Amino acid sequence: MECSICPGLVAGLAAQFSNSSLSEEDRRRCLAAALQQLTQLYPADVDREKTLLLLTMLVAKKVADHSPAVLQNVFHTTVTFINQNLLAYVRNLVQNEMD
Repeated sequence: MECSICPGLVAGLAAQFSNSSLSEEDRRRCLAAALQQLTQLYPADVDREKTLLLLTMLVAKKVADHSPAVLQNVFHTTVTFINQNLLAYVRNLVQNEMD
């Protein structure tokens, strides 16, 4: 899965995250667009939410590795994206672990 994240996508996101004129919402949209591109590479029968969560965390890691100076923006945007799009899935994962 990690190999499907091309260096060009990572570099582009790093540039977006380092652009101080972009709002938090603009950065979230850039992340969402990149993740949309990546999720299209996977078959429809694969659990979409699981794939999206894994790709979100992998993209955040790769962007932060590529440009450590944007770590704070990457982290904040990633947490916001997960809270807005995957919170129910994450809660179910935690609940299933506790059962």
